[in-house]
Amino acid sequence: MSRHTYLAQRKGSANWYFKVKVPHDLIAAFGREQVWKSLRTSDLAEAKRRVRDEADAFDKQCRAMRDRAATDGQDTVGSVALTSLNEAAIYKMVASWFDTLTVDRERRHAVAVPIDRDEALIALDQDEGTLYDPDDLGLDAAYQTAVRLLQANDVRLVRRKLDPIRAAGSPMRFVVAHDDAASDQFRQLLALLRRGQLEDIHRSRARLTGDYQDRSFDPVFKPRAEPGGKSLAQAIVAFRAEPQRATLIAKSQQTYDVVFRLAEELFGTDRPIREIGREDCKTFRATVQALPPNAAKRFPGRTLVEVAGLKLPTTDRLHTTTVNHYVHGLSALMNYAHNEGWIVQNPGKGLALKGAKKRHRRDPFTASELTSIFRAPLYTGCQDDENGYAKPGPNRPQRGRFWIPLVGLYTGMRQGEIAQLRTEDVRPFQGVLCLFIAADGDDVDEADRKRVKTEAGERYVPVHPMLKEVGFLQHVERMHKAGSKRLFPDIVRGADGYFSPFSKWFSRFLAEAGVKRDRNAFHSFRHTFRDAMREASVPPDVVTALGGWVRGGMEEHYGSGRITASVLQEHIQRIRYDGLDLSHLAAR
Repeated sequence: MSRHTYLAQRKGSANWYFKVKVPHDLIAAFGREQVWKSLRTSDLAEAKRRVRDEADAFDKQCRAMRDRAATDGQDTVGSVALTSLNEAAIYKMVASWFDTLTVDRERRHAVAVPIDRDEALIALDQDEGTLYDPDDLGLDAAYQTAVRLLQANDVRLVRRKLDPIRAAGSPMRFVVAHDDAASDQFRQLLALLRRGQLEDIHRSRARLTGDYQDRSFDPVFKPRAEPGGKSLAQAIVAFRAEPQRATLIAKSQQTYDVVFRLAEELFGTDRPIREIGREDCKTFRATVQALPPNAAKRFPGRTLVEVAGLKLPTTDRLHTTTVNHYVHGLSALMNYAHNEGWIVQNPGKGLALKGAKKRHRRDPFTASELTSIFRAPLYTGCQDDENGYAKPGPNRPQRGRFWIPLVGLYTGMRQGEIAQLRTEDVRPFQGVLCLFIAADGDDVDEADRKRVKTEAGERYVPVHPMLKEVGFLQHVERMHKAGSKRLFPDIVRGADGYFSPFSKWFSRFLAEAGVKRDRNAFHSFRHTFRDAMREASVPPDVVTALGGWVRGGMEEHYGSGRITASVLQEHIQRIRYDGLDLSHLAAR
């Protein structure tokens, strides 16, 4: 099942919301153009169930408001005969009716998924229970219904779907006399209503076959230009100005730089973003597929579109995973425009290429590999911890390269989480000495900002007894006395914003230690720690609390979810690695 049309998330919140545009004729009554309502859940499956109830409730609220306005209008203003309207008034009246039909169509297809044209045999009208065949979508029946209702002095088409048609902004109800059925106004109204039904069916068919472009088949129902419609360049500026975008690491910023540069080259900076459709997004994807790595650096002075046209060999093109990164970047921009109400649907959704290989799952280290790692010269005696880390020598430096692997082994923390630790992050909590993993706010400089991978990644982990035994607390104290803010000041970030220089060094370290394999890396410590928790029969709740993982299921909604530091300490003390002897590292 695809995501429901009315589902949205607010910036900085994990909860799902019901979000809907208010029909034009009810904006004054609602006092706003959009309705947001929290669904009080962060679980997508549960949100999909709840949002349908909210959509039904909103639909009923709109009907009640229109009924009330119609009744009030009849009592206080009266009715107006159809024959008294001019051609422009009838056009406005039908345009207002079509706006309500558009909202209803969005609701009907909120749970629809794109399917093959051959598979699109029927679309179910959920309100009326009418089955539409794409080759014969009930147009004659819709036409006859319109005639019957209009001749009965009732200008409603299918009462449960459409409310009394009225001129934009007018509370008056229009009455058609029997004799008016032969009038020019009646014929004009009937023709427009029939064209509106046909337009609605065409758009429904397009949605069912995966075409989400905001376009009309009939020029009468062309989407009206909204005040403040955004160009592509304006949308990009607004997207970049969002507060959470300022906290992105340099690597993510660079990805967006390429995405927006290519989009502006392909579509033009002044092009209204609502005019960028599904086919445009597919063209964007095809262009990215033709690009080589580092296109801008390798071909200075050329546009990305020109580089893509060089027809380079397939071996010199971006990997599928990278292509998908750029496609997701364009989709993120379009999704932002959708959430802001500038476009009806995200035309870039679901365009990721299939078959992209997921990152290889890392293997845990074996007992013999752990012994080789912690018996390497860096831990037994080396020349220095720079270029001489793998050469035996008399020195035993204990800086970042020494401590980060040990902390990873006995806490399960990610490499970046350890490297960014500050000295103040090692402190007592509830009577237990803990390591705190938390993200910084926007008031911290980008170059020194701490980040976490997920919301669940913010946690605290008791210091394992073995870390104390090998002198970790003495290192923390030395950093305190030296006035160092960071626990490992010698470990620096790369140009991409990550601690990538350490990653590359550790890969060389594993090779020098004779244990490097395709499926091991620093992250293998995290897998090793998880296996050790299994061996120690650590309860699932404690596992997720220590590792910063996310568990699913309804049980997550019960209780506070908090586990005390003493309980975490009790279980982390049971983590051990049989066959690993670190007595040579004992604090002196």
